Amino acid sequence: MLDLNFSTILLQMANFFILVFILYRFLFKPVQNVLKKRAGETTRAMDDAREAEKAAEEKRRLFEEKTNNIDAEITARRNEARIVIERTRQQMLREVQEQVEKLKNQTEETLSQMQSKAIQQHKEKLGEIATTFVSGIISDVMTPELEHTYQKEFIDQIRKVNLEKFIEDLAPGDTPEVKVMTARMLADEDEKQIASILHQGIPQKINLSFDVDSTLIAGGLIRFENELIDGSIQAQIETFKKKYQGMA
Repeated sequence: MLDLNFSTILLQMANFFILVFILYRFLFKPVQNVLKKRAGETTRAMDDAREAEKAAEEKRRLFEEKTNNIDAEITARRNEARIVIERTRQQMLREVQEQVEKLKNQTEETLSQMQSKAIQQHKEKLGEIATTFVSGIISDVMTPELEHTYQKEFIDQIRKVNLEKFIEDLAPGDTPEVKVMTARMLADEDEKQIASILHQGIPQKINLSFDVDSTLIAGGLIRFENELIDGSIQAQIETFKKKYQGMA
């Protein structure tokens, strides 16, 4: 039969409670405090981590937003650059086309001027050749009878002209200088006839003189102060030359 000793049991129970108290006081409570402290630190660390994560996420979002904005700005700048480049290219093309058109027009104008000048020079040359040829032929075929005929025509031409108009610009009292030039020396009768016609046609005193110019070929001319009556063959040839140069 089991022999129980209550005093021993009580003593052991007392020792057990003392041990529990000691363990609670000196081991469990400090450990609990340490655990609480570590739990608090862990919680704070987790909170800090969450805040850091939020901050990192915000930074990432801002970075992505800036990156997107940069990409959009780069795209916009590229589009703007393309537009500027295209406008510049179009402007350069227009300027080049204008310069080409201007150069073309200038070239055409220059060629036209050169052509007109060459044609005019050609006309003048041909006119000179033609007049020289005609003058030579007329001089070769000129006879005293033809000279006399042209002389009579020249005198008739003087009769038909209003001589007063050739001295209208002279101041009152001035004596006009009148010079008669013929291809050959006039006969006394013809000279007197021309002088009579001039004196009758000009109602004032004149200084009249006669001279010879063989280049007139036939006929003659009368030179007033600033006016001229030309009835020579050379004048007709010159008229022919001018008409030819203007029409050829």
